[in-house]
Amino acid sequence: MIGIKNMLVKQTSLRFSIYVQCVLDGIAAAVFLFSWLASIKPYIVILGLMLLSLANTFLCGHYLLRDFKQYLPNEEYQRLAARYFPYGSHWLWVLLQYRQLRGMTGETGRSILRIWLGTIGLIAGSMLGIYLLFLLLFFLL
Repeated sequence: MIGIKNMLVKQTSLRFSIYVQCVLDGIAAAVFLFSWLASIKPYIVILGLMLLSLANTFLCGHYLLRDFKQYLPNEEYQRLAARYFPYGSHWLWVLLQYRQLRGMTGETGRSILRIWLGTIGLIAGSMLGIYLLFLLLFFLL
């Protein structure tokens, strides 16, 4: 949650990406357990889960722009959008410009950016975990 001068603002829309990633992790755990018990190698299913996680990462960029538009004052949002979001909701561009973007926003914008960076880190860590578990499963079976 983002606190603004003794006022509590609703959670950001980035929480949906966290929920989606938790569901994908649950599906991956079930696939790993099933494949271990049945002694099969689920290449296509794991590849699909990795691609869904990557799509979830791109969706985070869209959610970041939505949160900026919702929580920042209009003048600040227009200034940031004109300078830092010329290519739409590409998360990689925002990640590369993170330090400059953090310096140009106020307290609310920095809070949203911290939440966004944590969400991206969670998704990347989850994707790495799925990949490493798949490699472990591949070499054990």
